[in-house]
Amino acid sequence: MDKADRARKEFDPEGWGAIKVGARPGPEAEEARRLFALTLFVRVVALLWILQALEQWRRIIAPATGSFADLSPSMMTATIFFAVLDPAAAVGLWLLAPWGGVVWLLTLIAQLFVAWFKPSFFLLGGALKIADGVLLALYLILSWRANNASGEPTAIDNLIARLRELARRKTPES
Repeated sequence: MDKADRARKEFDPEGWGAIKVGARPGPEAEEARRLFALTLFVRVVALLWILQALEQWRRIIAPATGSFADLSPSMMTATIFFAVLDPAAAVGLWLLAPWGGVVWLLTLIAQLFVAWFKPSFFLLGGALKIADGVLLALYLILSWRANNASGEPTAIDNLIARLRELARRKTPES
């Protein structure tokens, strides 16, 4: 075997996951579709969070009325909180980093909290609570579907299995 044959064997394009025309769909294709849907959703949410961050920075730099110093301390705190964490969450989501999802969930819950007590703080007002709830539900559904496509048991699957095992132990044998 000469050097060229050995190099061809080492350079195996089959193992590199290249696009193959006419490849049959299977569990790997289903997993790829679900991961793509989750990735697309997360990146759209990242763009929405960038827009929200820009709105918060607009309030700091060029408020519509008065100055930023005229706001109440709670409004100033909330504005700064979202002006800092919204872009951090957006970058983390865009990069698909695990910490991005955590920061996003933190800001989402904080948004719901602020929108509940002060609906006029955000541009959408009370409708933001519904929009955030829909985003959270979609994220949970898409994440669950992506995890199920890979065949890996999720925390919910593990919990259900433990509960079934406990129920079997407690029931008397017939």
